[in-house]
Amino acid sequence: MQDFILILLFGVSAAWLAERFGQPTAVAQVLVGLIIGPPLLGWIEPGEELQLLGQLGVLLLLGMAGMQLGLGQLAREGWTGFRVALLGVIFCLAGGYVFALWWGSPLEEAVYIGATLTATSIGISVQVLHQLRLIDHRIGRIVIAAAVIDDVLALYLLAIAHGVLSEELAPARLAGSIVLAAVILALIFVTCRWLVQRSDARLFSFQYPVSLLAVVLTIVAFGWLTETMGYSLVVGGFFAGLGLGDGLEKAHRNRLVKQMDVLVLLLVPFFFVIVGSRAEWGALTDRGMPVLVIGLLLIAILGKIAGGLVGAWRTGGFRTPLLIGVSMAPRGEVALVIAGLGFAQGHISHHVLVALILMTIGAALLGPLLMARLARSLE
Repeated sequence: MQDFILILLFGVSAAWLAERFGQPTAVAQVLVGLIIGPPLLGWIEPGEELQLLGQLGVLLLLGMAGMQLGLGQLAREGWTGFRVALLGVIFCLAGGYVFALWWGSPLEEAVYIGATLTATSIGISVQVLHQLRLIDHRIGRIVIAAAVIDDVLALYLLAIAHGVLSEELAPARLAGSIVLAAVILALIFVTCRWLVQRSDARLFSFQYPVSLLAVVLTIVAFGWLTETMGYSLVVGGFFAGLGLGDGLEKAHRNRLVKQMDVLVLLLVPFFFVIVGSRAEWGALTDRGMPVLVIGLLLIAILGKIAGGLVGAWRTGGFRTPLLIGVSMAPRGEVALVIAGLGFAQGHISHHVLVALILMTIGAALLGPLLMARLARSLE
C-alpha cells in the first residue's frame, strides 16, 4: 500500500510540475522512479500488482489515442507510417547487431540486442504527443501508425530470433501468424465499432460513469485477448479504441476521451515510475559497460531518427520528418520484454541485460525531451 501511495503521489505531482514548466511528463515520472526506486532511495519495490496497474494505464492511454484518431485519419498516413517503421527497425536491428559483435558479444546475443533496439515505446510516444497536442496533427498520425506497425514488427523479430536460435523456425508458420495477426486486429476494430453502433442508444451514450465503464471494459477485454493470443497488449487496446471511436458520434467521443484522460492521468505514472526504478547503476563501473550503454543508446535514437528522415521525407522540410523520427526514439515495455526473454532463455548475459535496461531508460528520457524541443521549434 505504501508503494502505491508513493508512486501515485510523486508520479502525479511530477507530471503536474513538468506540464507547468513545459516539459514531457513521461520524463519526469521516469526520473521519479530513478529517485524513489532501488537505484537511489529505495523507497519502493514495485511488485506484480503495481506493474499491472502500469500496464492498465498504458493500455487505456493507447485505447484513448485510438478513439481520438479514427480509422480514416490513421489509414491516410498508413504508407508513410509503414516506411518510417520498417526503416527504423532495419537501421536499429543492423546497427545493434554490428555494434554488439564489435563489442564482443556472441552471435546469438548480438541478434537479441539488435531485436531489442527495434521496439519503439508507443505508450511514451503517445503520452508526449498527447501532451504536445499533436495527436490529431499529421505528425501524430504518422507516428502512431508507425509505432503500431513497429510494435508488431518487433514482436515478430522476437519470434524469428527465438526460432532461429532454437532451430524451431517454420517460415510457413510465421507467415501464417502474420496473416492471423492482421485478421485478429481487423476483427477487433469491426467488433468494437459494431458494439457501439448497436448499443449507442442504450449504453455508450449514457452519462458518466456508465459509458466510461463500458469503454474501459471493452478496451481491457480486447487488450487481454490479444495478449493471451501471443500478440501485444497495447496494440489490441489501440484497435479496440479505434473501433469505438469510429462508431461513436463526435460529441460522445470527445466527452469520453476527456473522462478517460483523468483515469489515464492516475494510472500511467505506475508504468513510467516502474521503468525508472529498474536501473542498476552499479553495473556501469564494470569494464566496457559505459561504452556498451552509450553505444546502444546512440544507435537506438539515431536509427529511429534516420528512419523518420528517410521514410517521411515527403512530409515537407527537414524538421517535420526529424520530429517524426525523434518521436519513434523512446523505448519502453516491448524493449524490456524482449531483453527479459532473451536473458531468461540464456541468450544474453546479465551485463547486457542491465545495459539494455539502461538504454531503455535513457531513450525514455531523451526521446520526449527532444520531441518537446523540436515541437516548440515548429510552432
